[in-house]
Amino acid sequence: MEAEPLVFNKYLVSFTKIVSVYAFFFVLLKSIAILRGAWLIPNLIIALPFVLMGILTAYTVVAKKYSWVLTILTLVLILVTRYYEQEWVYWLQSNYGN
Repeated sequence: MEAEPLVFNKYLVSFTKIVSVYAFFFVLLKSIAILRGAWLIPNLIIALPFVLMGILTAYTVVAKKYSWVLTILTLVLILVTRYYEQEWVYWLQSNYGN
């Protein structure tokens, strides 16, 4: 089996690192929002997948076992979450909040 071209691998490495940094940045932003008085339960629930994505992608970068499937799935999850975040926060607060 032929190895992938080097340029193709550079994109995969770059995208994986971007996803990893973004996931940790998003969790940091949610933590700051909670400390400033934002709703606790919805923000924790929305931040939990980003914690898992951050850990998984950070492990991928450290172990140098990159995967297009993982990177694309995390990118899609980030895009969907950011698009529907406001609606989900209100729904989670109305159903599971205090």
